[in-house]
Amino acid sequence: MKRPHLTYLLILTFVVLFAAGTYALESHAFTRAEQLTGLSTLAGKGNKGGALHAANVAANYAETLRYWGAISLTIAAAVALPGIVEYVLLQLMGFSRVGAIARVTYYEAIFQPFTIIVFILCIAAIAITSFVPFNTFGEDTKMFRDVALSFALMFSLIIMVFATGKVVDEEIEDRTMLTLMSKPIARWQVVLGKYAGIVLLILVVLGIATMTAALGSYLRFFSDKRIDIAVAGSQGKALLFWDNLRGVIALLPAFVLQFGELCTLAAISIAIATRYSLALNMTVIVLLYIGANLTRFVPLLHLGQPWQGLAVSASYLLPYLSNFDLNQCLVYRPFTVGQHYVKGGPTLSQIWQYVGLACVYSVLYIGGALGVAMAMFRNRELT
Repeated sequence: MKRPHLTYLLILTFVVLFAAGTYALESHAFTRAEQLTGLSTLAGKGNKGGALHAANVAANYAETLRYWGAISLTIAAAVALPGIVEYVLLQLMGFSRVGAIARVTYYEAIFQPFTIIVFILCIAAIAITSFVPFNTFGEDTKMFRDVALSFALMFSLIIMVFATGKVVDEEIEDRTMLTLMSKPIARWQVVLGKYAGIVLLILVVLGIATMTAALGSYLRFFSDKRIDIAVAGSQGKALLFWDNLRGVIALLPAFVLQFGELCTLAAISIAIATRYSLALNMTVIVLLYIGANLTRFVPLLHLGQPWQGLAVSASYLLPYLSNFDLNQCLVYRPFTVGQHYVKGGPTLSQIWQYVGLACVYSVLYIGGALGVAMAMFRNRELT
C-alpha cells in the first residue's frame, strides 16, 4: 500500500474511533447525570446541594462530549467522502478513457487555489452563521438550515463554473487540449470525461458543505432550545431530540436536490466552455440561474399573444430549477418518519419520490445539454 493511502486510512480510522469513543462516553455521562439528578431529589437538605452540583457537572461534561462527538463524526464523514471518490468511484471509472479524463479533471479542478479559497470561505460562512441570532420566535435553527443550504449552493455554483472554465476553455486556449486529442480519444469522450470530473468535484464540495450545515444545525438546536429542554420531561426531551434529528435528516434529500441542480447547470456550463471564455460562462450561468428560477412565474405574466406564447416556449428551454427547491417543505415543515406521525405533513417516502422525479428530470436535461456540448466541441478549432 502506498504511503499516502496508508496515511489517509490511519487518519480516517483515528477520527472514526475518536467519534465512536466520544459518543460512548457521552451516553454514559448523560445516564450518570440523570442518576445524580434522581438521587438529588431523595437526598437530605445537607446533601442535596452537593448532589445537584455533581449532576450539573456530569451534565456539562456530557454536553461537551456531545459537542466534540458531533464535530469528530462530521470530520470523519468529510474525510471519508474524498476517499470514496478516490478509492471507489475513480477506481471504477479508471478502466475507461472517460474515467481517466475524469480523474485528471477532478484533481486539476479540486487543487486549484481558487477552488480551495472559495471552499474555505463556504465552510467559514456556514460555521459563522451557526452562531448568528436570527431573532425569530423559536425558528432560529430552521432559518440557519435555510441560509446554510443557500451558502452551500451558491459557493458550489461559483466553484463549478470556475472549474469548468479552467478544465475546458483554458485547456483549449493554451493548447493543452491538442496534446490530449493527439491520443486515440474521441471528442465526445473528452466532453463526458470533463463533465464527470466536474460532477465529482461538485459531490465533494457540496457534500462537505452540507455536512457542515448539518453539524451546525444539530449543535445549534441545543442552544436555541435550551430552556425547552431544561423544563421538559423525559418524553418531551425525546420529542425535542427527535425534532432535531428530523431536521438533520431533511438535509439529505436537500443535498440530493441541490446536487442535481448543480449537475444540470454544470452540463450547460460545459457546453458554453467549449466555445466561450470563463467570463462569459460565469455571466451566462448566473443570468441563467436567475432566469430559470423565475420561469415558475411565466404563466402569470399575461403578456398577450404572441408574447405570452414566446415566453412560455422560452421557459421550456431553460432548466426548471424550481423542481430542485424543496426547502419550504424540508426546512420549515415537519414530515412523517416511521412511527413519528405528523398530521398534514408529507412522509419521508413521499419526499424521496419527489426527489427521484426531480433526478429523472435532471438526467434528461443533462443528456440534452451534453449532446449540445458534444456538437459544439466537435467542430471547435483547437489550433
